[in-house]
Amino acid sequence: MKPLLLLRHLTALYVEDDLVQGTLVHELLLSLFNEVLVAQSGEAGLRLFGQRSIQLLVTALRMQGMGGLALAAAIRGRDRTLPILITSASTETADLLAANRLQLVDYLVKPLALELLKAALERAALGLLAEGRVFVRLDADTTYCAADGTLCRLAQRVALTARERTLLDLLAAHRGQWLSTERLLAGLYTESDSGSEASLKNLLLRLRHKIGADAILNRYGIGYRLA
Repeated sequence: MKPLLLLRHLTALYVEDDLVQGTLVHELLLSLFNEVLVAQSGEAGLRLFGQRSIQLLVTALRMQGMGGLALAAAIRGRDRTLPILITSASTETADLLAANRLQLVDYLVKPLALELLKAALERAALGLLAEGRVFVRLDADTTYCAADGTLCRLAQRVALTARERTLLDLLAAHRGQWLSTERLLAGLYTESDSGSEASLKNLLLRLRHKIGADAILNRYGIGYRLA
């Protein structure tokens, strides 16, 4: 499989306050990803990251308020391996050094060459695959493909509802981290489709039945994570 094809069922977050200048980047992301969320400030981007399951971030460096470096640093505090690309017209040494410490996929200088952006996205796709964010082994008998939402258990395909898949995506994207009830509810429900702790527990029960009772750990007062 070509690396870019791995992106077709994933969600990207694009943060850029000048969407006119960012049109080519936005159009390329739309052609490759299942969904592209757009924010026009670092603050809005960080809120979206807290609410949705996101597999890749592309952000401008300079923006009003929270810039791309601050946004990337805040996300790194929550997710150590999310692929992040920064776009900027700046080649100042201080910016490059700060970006290097954030373990980016790439720091792309504007005006952007789309072939360089595509190459960076290919590296990101391969990184997602290597990190287990595309194919997630839940146990010896169960594998989840985040790229197309396929769950296989004992060599049999198991159907997931849309919300079960969203929950599993959230847990898989933050494997090794405890996610609070509030964090999971924010990622699963919208204001017009509000959920409750009881509905979350019921969803977890159904998902555990499909992927194995011991696949999702719970720590009272802290939250949930994949084993």
